[in-house]
Amino acid sequence: MPPSPPPKPNQKFLFFILKAVVMIAITILFFLFLGVAAILLLIPTAALHRNSTPSSSSPKGLRLKDLKKLSRFRFSTESRPETGADQSSCVVCLEDIKEGEWCRNLVGCGHVFHRKCVDSWLVKVSACPICRNRVELDQGVKDRPSWEFVSKNELSIGRVFSFL
Repeated sequence: MPPSPPPKPNQKFLFFILKAVVMIAITILFFLFLGVAAILLLIPTAALHRNSTPSSSSPKGLRLKDLKKLSRFRFSTESRPETGADQSSCVVCLEDIKEGEWCRNLVGCGHVFHRKCVDSWLVKVSACPICRNRVELDQGVKDRPSWEFVSKNELSIGRVFSFL
């Protein structure tokens, strides 16, 4: 008996397996390059973040002894300070200011807030939460030259000439 020829491999099945292997290899290479690109993009960003100084980009908060110098009052509809705008809610906590609550009226802009809310804000940022004007203390700040508040990075020629 003559030996039977070996069975022919199924061409379609081999082609399907080859396609699957190629697609898996392409997917693996894609995610590998994606990871490498992410790492290469994050390294310079992290270096920039490390070298930046937060004090130059954002104003520092007030000290606790300076907070005590700010005026405070009990809110009432009769003794409400004139702010130029009808302000009956605290923009820090987004709640209405109720009769008898302790509040602060910021000297520079006249905006009114709950005392505890604005104190927690001013410890972090020494600017009004609404208009971003620098908070002035009741005593001593007006005697200081205005250029002391400008950081070195913010000083520009336009500001220097605007004082003249």
